[in-house]
Amino acid sequence: MTLEILGQIFGVLGFLVAIFTFTQKNDIKLKLSLIAMFALQTIHFMLLGSTTGMIANGLNFLRTIVSIKSNHKSFGIVFILLNIIWGASNVERWIDIFPIFGACVGTYAIFYASGITMRRLFICGAMFWLTNNIYIGSIGGVLLELSVIVVNSFTIYRLKKDIGPSHCKHNEQTN
Repeated sequence: MTLEILGQIFGVLGFLVAIFTFTQKNDIKLKLSLIAMFALQTIHFMLLGSTTGMIANGLNFLRTIVSIKSNHKSFGIVFILLNIIWGASNVERWIDIFPIFGACVGTYAIFYASGITMRRLFICGAMFWLTNNIYIGSIGGVLLELSVIVVNSFTIYRLKKDIGPSHCKHNEQTN
C-alpha cells in the first residue's frame, strides 16, 4: 500500500468523523469530536505531503484541546500567530496559504464565537480548506469540507429553529 493510498484512507476516516462532529448542537461535544477529526486529518496531510495542511491540523488539534480546558481569549491569539508564523515559514506554493487561512478562521471560531456564529465561521474556514483539498487531490478532505458546509448549514437551521423566529435576529446580533 502506498503512502498516498494510506493518506486517502485517513482522509476518508476524518470525513466520517466529521459527519458526526458537525451534527453536534452542544459546543463541548462538537469540540471533543473535532479532536479526533483533526488527529486523523493531521496524519492524512502528512501522508499526502502537504506540510502546511499537516501543521494547520496539528495546531487545530492542540488548540481544540486547549479551548476545552480554557476559554481564555489570549490562547486564540497565540494559535492564530502560530498558524501564521509556522505555516508561512513552510509555504512552498500559493495553495499552501489556504490551510493557514482555514486554520486561522477556525481558531477564531473556537475561541471567540459560539453557537450559530461559530458554525458560520466553520463554513468560511471550510471554503479555504476545500480549495486546498481540491488542488492537492484529497478525496476525504473534499468530502469532509463539503460535509462541513452542508452539515453546519443544517445545524444552523436547527439552532435557529430551537431559538424561534422572534429571537433569531436578536441572537444573530449578539452572537
